[in-house]
This record gives sequence, structure tokens and C-alpha cells, in this order.
Amino acid sequence: MTQAEIIIGVHSGSRPVERAVSSALANERDILVTVIAHNLDPAIVAERLGALAADNRVRLLALQDGVRSPANAFNFGLDNAVGEFVGLLGSDDELSRSALDEWLALAEARSADVVIAPIRRIAAGGVASPRVRPRRTQELDGDRDRLFERTAPLGLWRRQRFAGLRFTEGLPRGVDQSFGLHLWFSGASIAFDPTSPAYLEHDDQKDRVTKAPGPAAEDLAYLDAIESDAVFGEMSPSARRAVAAKILRVHVIGSISTHIGPDGLSDADRATYAETWRRLKRWAPGVDGILARRDTRILREAVVDDATEESLRAALGDRSKYLSADVLMTSNPLRVLHRHAPLRSLIAGRRVAMAVNAARR
Repeated sequence: MTQAEIIIGVHSGSRPVERAVSSALANERDILVTVIAHNLDPAIVAERLGALAADNRVRLLALQDGVRSPANAFNFGLDNAVGEFVGLLGSDDELSRSALDEWLALAEARSADVVIAPIRRIAAGGVASPRVRPRRTQELDGDRDRLFERTAPLGLWRRQRFAGLRFTEGLPRGVDQSFGLHLWFSGASIAFDPTSPAYLEHDDQKDRVTKAPGPAAEDLAYLDAIESDAVFGEMSPSARRAVAAKILRVHVIGSISTHIGPDGLSDADRATYAETWRRLKRWAPGVDGILARRDTRILREAVVDDATEESLRAALGDRSKYLSADVLMTSNPLRVLHRHAPLRSLIAGRRVAMAVNAARR
């Protein structure tokens, strides 16, 4: 059986898919690369692949469904997958040399069903997630090892263990949210070594299908998929609180920052943020207490009717600055040392990013 199968969805003839495929083939194990020409003439993809298209480790499949979403291409690939382990690769990204060999070796050594890939952004360096406990590389816990901080399920997972798991179709964004959460909280054996070869994320393509703008409701529509997943119903209160805090901190506030206009926020977007905040507090009572003081200030300002562009931007401040009391102190001072509060979480993330960068190869 093919040991690892990498699925690549291609939505544009301008994507450097040959770079992605070549990187996946630069391994010694039994590898299969499945390229999905999604609403695109397969001949265009074959031309880009050149001699790679004739490699018996590469197969090119076509999906014509008229839907502009990466979920459909990935699900089609999973429906046709044959590998013992499967993983995803963006058509404009690549893998470090021997990454699949080492990830498979890690899975074997740790008897893991899931191997999380370190990510290094070409322009910015190592990505600070997941923010695992020190020296933990196996039997990771979705809550204690902050796996939920990683949304994209990049790496490898055992296909039969997750035979029915699919990405959420019909969403403009967030198609991988419930998928990743299912992996992290499924009870599966999970391994992550930040010093292993990294997934290399490029930013030289400007037409990623999940980056198109839209109303705030579209940014957060994935919450329905999370709630409907069986794993969500089994999550502990602590795990739900951690996930809700991350969604508020990253997704809700991130959405707020991109939807501020000359008149502040639209009535529809303000209503979306207010209802989402209430919804997440129903998921996880006490979630506000582990948020940074700055974050709760932003949320409060975003849901008031008379918020202006100036007041909203003042509340946001410079979110790239982390070393301030407003960022490190929690809304509930007694929660400042909570593992999901900013201080410990940022330290853990910094440690992971440094390990990824130190292992650069």
C-alpha cells in the first residue's frame, strides 16, 4: 500500500503546482501525489507539470463542479485516496526535502494516527503553533497542548482512522475549522516534532480562493459545522473554553479589524459579532476571563451602536505589539497564569517558532 498520499487542489493555471509536486516526491518512501484539476482543464495542469505528469507516483484527476471552494477539491481527493496516510499541500506551497519520510518515521515511532507538520512561512519564519507543552512530541492533548491554535490540518493523518472525515462544503472561508478540531479532539494518538522538516508556506500567489472579502457572517459561518460535529459534544468545558477564546481572539477580532469602514461597522456585521460573542459564551461560560484585557475591550466596542471608525481603531490599537499589560493581563486577573491566557500561550508559541527556525533545512 502507498504509505503516504498528498492531495493538491489546483484552481488556476498560474499556480506553480510543479514546485509542490516535486517537493512531495523528494522522499524515499512509497509516495503518491494526487493532483486535482478543479474547474480547470487538466491539460493546463499537465502542461505545468511537464515530465512530472508521466511519473507513476503522480496522478491527475479532474473535478468539474462549478464551485469555487478548496473544500470540494480536497474532499474529492479524499474520496479517491488510497494511501495509508494522507495529507494536503497547497498548490503554491511546498514541503521541505524528506519531510514525508520523517513524518512517517515519527508516526511509526510514536504509533501516531496524526502527525502535525511544523510550518515555516518563507517570508516570516516559523509558525508558533501548535503551542505544545515543553518537550512533548507524542500523545498530545487537544486542550493541554493547545492543538486548537492550529486550524489547518497540515501534516499526515491515518486515512482509515478518519475514513468519513471531510471538509465543510458550501463555505467561502473556514472550510477546515471543524475538520481540524475533529482531528485534535478525536482521542487519536497525535505527534508533533517542531524540529522535523517543515511545511513551507509561500505567499507569492495572490488569488487564494479563501481570501475573497465578504460580510462578517461568512467569516464565522463555520461555527455551525463545529457544533454539529460529534466530537464537539464530547469536549470538556475546559477544551470548549480554550477553543472559544481562540475563535474570539483570532477569528472574531480579526474579522472586526477587516470590516471597519468610514462609518464604523455595518448594522449586519455588528449584529453578527454580538450574536457570535453570545454564542461562544454559551459554549464556554467564563471564556471572557481568559481573554486579554485589550481583546475584551475590542469586543465591547464592536457591539455598541455608536462605535465609530476612530473608536474601533483606537480599541484595536497595534495588535502586532504583545509586550504590554493590556495584552498580557487577562480580563479576570485571577486567570493571568491560565494555560490558555496570553502570557503562557505566547511563551509556548515562541518556543515552538524558535524550534522550527532552528531546525531550518
